[in-house]
Amino acid sequence: MEYKLYRYRWVVVVLLWLLIFAYGANWFAFSPMLTTFEKQFNIPNWMAHLLISLIGMFVIFFAWPAGSLIDKKGPKLSASIGAFFMALGFGLRPWLLNSFPTLLLSSILAGIGLAWILVAIAPQMLRWFPEKQASLPIGIVSSGLFIGFGTGSLAMPLLVAFTSMFNAFLVFAIIAVVSFIVFVVFAKDSPPTPPEKREKIEKMSFSEGLKLAFTSKNAYLYPIIGFLIVGITLVISAFIHFLYPGEPGGFIGGILLYGCALGVFSSPFLAKKYGLKKIAVSSTLGSFIFWLLIFIFYSYNMSWLFTLALAFLFGTCFQASWPLALYSQETEKGVTEANAGVAAGIYISLSNIGAATLPVLFGLTFANRQLTYAAILTSLLLCLILWMAVKRK
Repeated sequence: MEYKLYRYRWVVVVLLWLLIFAYGANWFAFSPMLTTFEKQFNIPNWMAHLLISLIGMFVIFFAWPAGSLIDKKGPKLSASIGAFFMALGFGLRPWLLNSFPTLLLSSILAGIGLAWILVAIAPQMLRWFPEKQASLPIGIVSSGLFIGFGTGSLAMPLLVAFTSMFNAFLVFAIIAVVSFIVFVVFAKDSPPTPPEKREKIEKMSFSEGLKLAFTSKNAYLYPIIGFLIVGITLVISAFIHFLYPGEPGGFIGGILLYGCALGVFSSPFLAKKYGLKKIAVSSTLGSFIFWLLIFIFYSYNMSWLFTLALAFLFGTCFQASWPLALYSQETEKGVTEANAGVAAGIYISLSNIGAATLPVLFGLTFANRQLTYAAILTSLLLCLILWMAVKRK
């Protein structure tokens, strides 16, 4: 059999990037409007935050079915299912703004789709790229989510100011629907021939695939790392708004998310050159240092403008190891194309359990700024220790 690389692999990267960007932008377009919804619907703060947090919670339930489907039918079908629910939920949203229940319905519909897209990222890239080159496209595609986060957070208030809330949400709805259509029409599940020699793929049951995915001791560490990275990123995004209410918090939070995008995008380049574990440990250590500096700046009442640079650097460092852990989970001993979806499902599911639980737990301590700061710092240290425990070059 001929093994070759097809140029179309980069088209698949762009299509999947556009899909995940559209999701991230629509998801976090809610963020700057939460206070508006609280007042409009006369609801408490925690109910307004359900519009965002509920989306992440749905990943917990659908990541495993998505992984199983990918192993049986391929990653494009999974991503297409996710894109459909994204287009349905976010596409209908402009017409559901008049009540909290209908707006929550749009989040539920869109939330069903997130897992099906996220779990497909690594298996889709591993079908088009050789295993040792796959970390780069995984990082590129993953960056779309965080670029979408930052874009939605920063653009939504501007669009509302220039047009109206309906038109602003309509812009994001169009992006969601167009990205869905383009992906379904132009994305391809696999190249005509493999990009490198593959082991013979045999179908296996879900339980067997799960068992083999945990053959390596490292496989137990990556999901915990993902749990901490995703959960603490959302905790800090919310805590920044608590430390810097109003416009400063919006700018700092948006810049932090763009930093996350740069970290996700650039870390595979650096890992290829200097080694995966070395970059993961170095970047996590950097995030520890930058978070320490952010709170020192806050404690000494320094201008929030100085914190912008620190927030960007923190996001770059902390989020850098997320795609590296995902790539590592997919390329550990015992993981093949026959159970790559199951392995990805494990990682994505536990990552989003962190997104669903840690913001709630940490939110209870926000009033005590020093305690919250110390708890976040401890979590960053734990993430660093886990990376140091990984036995991988």
